[in-house]
Amino acid sequence: MRRILVLLCLLTCMRMVHAEHHPRGGRFWTYANLTAVMSPQWAFVAMPGIRYEFARSDPISFAPASKLYFLEFLAGPVYTVRFTPSFSLKLPLWYYYMGYPVNATDDYYYSHNIEFLPIFELKNTNLTLTSRTIFHNTIYATIYETIEERSGYGLVIRELLKLDYQFNKTVGIVIGEEPFWGIIEDSDALANVLGYWPKGFRLNRVYTGLTIRVGQSCMISPQYVYETSYDSGEVVAENHYVFITFTRVLKLF
Repeated sequence: MRRILVLLCLLTCMRMVHAEHHPRGGRFWTYANLTAVMSPQWAFVAMPGIRYEFARSDPISFAPASKLYFLEFLAGPVYTVRFTPSFSLKLPLWYYYMGYPVNATDDYYYSHNIEFLPIFELKNTNLTLTSRTIFHNTIYATIYETIEERSGYGLVIRELLKLDYQFNKTVGIVIGEEPFWGIIEDSDALANVLGYWPKGFRLNRVYTGLTIRVGQSCMISPQYVYETSYDSGEVVAENHYVFITFTRVLKLF
């Protein structure tokens, strides 16, 4: 098992080889995940998050670091179906607020989104394989000028495949990859990543890090994330994240 994890880490590092002429950023990204478990089947999640760019190298536009550039909030129910003790399906349906402060112009844009994200989990002793598909539905975006353009519909699909291995009851390692595809463009508004995405393969993220349990109901997950942006199949930008998720689970039954 450890040999498999080492091989996966090496493959992850190989994906991180980058070309010097692409814009590159160093970013911090964090979530505070509060999960209230109301029954064996039902839970409710509220999760604010922020992203901050502290470094940027851009040989094309010479733009400085964006600083605080993204605010987000997710909230909604989760329904869990357990087929066997080791195989389950979670069905979250969440509202997703996405806010975009633009420091260079003092503007602020936001969008309203609905996310449906079925999650399959297969466990085998200390190893967990997770498949999460996010159907990201954008229904309103203020980056556009008119009401007709702002109110519309766009669909992005994200597919995360993730492996978690628990070394003991406290510490585990996580490795995952998540590509993004634009599926449906709005018919009235121009495609824009701050609103309705263009069609096609647009983004890929590689995750690697730790999970650290603190007591029975808290967890901290520090990770490194390597992100590449694409246009017409070509890499156009890359970003490196320090990504930390703080999780608190409240059992209410």
